[in-house]
Amino acid sequence: MQNHLYLYPNLVKARKNKFTQHQLAEILGISQQEVSRYERGETKAPINYIKDVAELCEVSVDYILGISRNTADLMSEEEFALLEIFGKLSRQNQIKLNERAETLLELQSTET
Repeated sequence: MQNHLYLYPNLVKARKNKFTQHQLAEILGISQQEVSRYERGETKAPINYIKDVAELCEVSVDYILGISRNTADLMSEEEFALLEIFGKLSRQNQIKLNERAETLLELQSTET
């Protein structure tokens, strides 16, 4: 049987990067309470909801279902650790980190 341990936390993570519960509910035409029930695991989220959240939040359905962890095999430990840190940052700090990374890349291109 599939382990759904990651499902509801990943729904929350994906949504929080783009929307409040209220905003997502408005877009999907459902109540904020329904979004909350799905995220808490109080009600099983239907597949069409999972698909819609994935599309709106620009993540894969596999990510939401917690089965995309195999992509870590394609990355070095350092790359994976950096992604984990990035995911824990606030949206504002993610933007700052991205800007700094772009600056470093520009500096690196002038060094060579």
